[in-house]
Amino acid sequence: MMKKGRWAFLGLLIALMVMPGEAFGTKVLKVVVDPPNWWVGMPGNTVELLVEHRFGDIQKVTLEEAKGVRIFKDEPAQNPHYHYVTLVIEPQAPAQTLQLNVYDTKSKRPTLVPYVLEARDPSRRSHMGLDSRDLIYLVTPDRFANGNPSNDRIRGLAEQSLDRSQGYERHGGDLEGLTAHLDFIASLGATAVWTMPILENDMPRASYHGYAITNHYRVDPRFGGFSAYADYADALHAKGMKLVMDMVPNHFGTAHRFYQNPPDSNWINAWPGQPKTDKNGEVGEPLITNHRYATMYDPYAAPSDKAQFTDGWFVSSMVDVNQRDRHCAQYLVQNAIWWIESIGVDAFRVDTWIYPDQSFLNQWSTAIHAVYPDFFIFSESWVHNEHSQQYFLDQHPTLDGAADFMMYQAWKEALEKPTSWNGGLNHFYMNLAADYLYRAPENFVVFLDNHDEGRFFAKVKEDKDLYKMGLAMLYTMRGIPCLFYGTEVLMRTENDHGAMRQDMFGGWEGDAKSAFTGENLTGDEAEALAFVRDLADLRTAHPVIGTGSLRQWAPYDDVYAYAWYNEEELVLVLVNRSEMLQKFAAKRLHPLVADYGQPEILLETKPAHVESKGGGPADWTEGVQGYPIAPNGLTMYRFPGK
Repeated sequence: MMKKGRWAFLGLLIALMVMPGEAFGTKVLKVVVDPPNWWVGMPGNTVELLVEHRFGDIQKVTLEEAKGVRIFKDEPAQNPHYHYVTLVIEPQAPAQTLQLNVYDTKSKRPTLVPYVLEARDPSRRSHMGLDSRDLIYLVTPDRFANGNPSNDRIRGLAEQSLDRSQGYERHGGDLEGLTAHLDFIASLGATAVWTMPILENDMPRASYHGYAITNHYRVDPRFGGFSAYADYADALHAKGMKLVMDMVPNHFGTAHRFYQNPPDSNWINAWPGQPKTDKNGEVGEPLITNHRYATMYDPYAAPSDKAQFTDGWFVSSMVDVNQRDRHCAQYLVQNAIWWIESIGVDAFRVDTWIYPDQSFLNQWSTAIHAVYPDFFIFSESWVHNEHSQQYFLDQHPTLDGAADFMMYQAWKEALEKPTSWNGGLNHFYMNLAADYLYRAPENFVVFLDNHDEGRFFAKVKEDKDLYKMGLAMLYTMRGIPCLFYGTEVLMRTENDHGAMRQDMFGGWEGDAKSAFTGENLTGDEAEALAFVRDLADLRTAHPVIGTGSLRQWAPYDDVYAYAWYNEEELVLVLVNRSEMLQKFAAKRLHPLVADYGQPEILLETKPAHVESKGGGPADWTEGVQGYPIAPNGLTMYRFPGK
């Protein structure tokens, strides 16, 4: 973490750059430099500064004498308020504060801009990466817990409304509240926390979700600002947990200065000609994407369709970014590296991965891994068939994983629909069989619900048996499980983004009930929470799950089976999606179980009510040996190694 004392020092330096008479009032920076600081000893030895003069045209930028640092290039942007300044930082250069001299066309004297080159902190890289031993907890930070009501409204920001009864207004959750409940999150088996974007979203409406970023280098002050994010990162790492940051290279909000006054209109796709918006921050009729991702691999695609997919805006309040511009691309690359180095981010989830320029994404992820080889990047590639999921993975050798939307659809089939030749459990079975398409399916992030889809408990029509079946499969399936906050206490809103991202029980003072303490939870909610914690304990106690070899058996009589195994143990998961007591024939496990001892039941979502004589599978139904599973139940067995 950047020490708070150093940030106080930088605050004093910033006073030198504000307009006269404003140092002790509202700070209006005369000159802004992005990134706001950098480090010595970084691979590549260069950094491109975007220097902006807010009130004049830049003539040139110079550097006072420095140790091992020089300006390689001072390049004017299309917009005369901006310059691109490339610094060369020699490998032996010490940490130091540089002085940039920014000359504008109106002033006789330059504006003096201090620029800090900091020594790198190796501890920032000690937690990096995700793998199948991890479990991610997904949070909407505005809706989880309000740890500091004093930051609920910030003077000067566009959206001042605060109304917990309205889905699209801010509710007041923040990073301090999230940090206070990390022990609760860990009790669910989570080893990593992914928050929806926490950067400034100074939009006039629906700013709570964070996806319309308006400042790439500022944590939204309603979440607590940079210091709260740094404290949150430190608290996670102190507990052995990891920080997943939600990155959005595809677009930013229309209130961003890069839309209102861009360095170059080429930074924006489908530039409307003038940056006018309505009261909601929306542009009248921009080119909206057609969402037809197949145009990226369709050999017969019309060029106009492909261009509309890649260059169209996601929505009318989110500007589509042109990463083909080399300066824009470099800005986004350095921004990602800056957050990793500043905070100690361990992984990125990348929003709308399939929409940006695909060659840029290779450049972006390759540059990150060049600095941080152990860093983990997974994409939101929201597609609807296996070959599309494969395509968007194979195009990017340095993309580590992806949110597995095919597995998500397979769970919907298996748990929401009856079994048929190609549907239900058979669909799930065939989806897992398609793993041969992917280079590292163990790195897929698997989920039952998320911040864009309805709550899982609602999708299974509030059926507790199917809820437990789904959660048990999530905690034992290949890949990295991801639990959406509130799923563990039966949150049940199925439609409407604002509504399904509801407030966590107990996150606000005066709440009628609390997931964190268990106070006033209903019997079903308390049972669900205890069940998820049991799954967490089971997953921890049996590391073969997710790391061993995986085998599955084709569904028969509405029963599906899969097993994790290594030399120490075999864990068998049996799923029954029929309305009848069923069995899984013991003979189907041979010869795999020949090297293991007698099984024991690890978990039953509901009892099968069949007694076994002498251990092992029960003799029942016409004398055929089999492992019983209750109607719409899941049973898990452990076979010890011999």
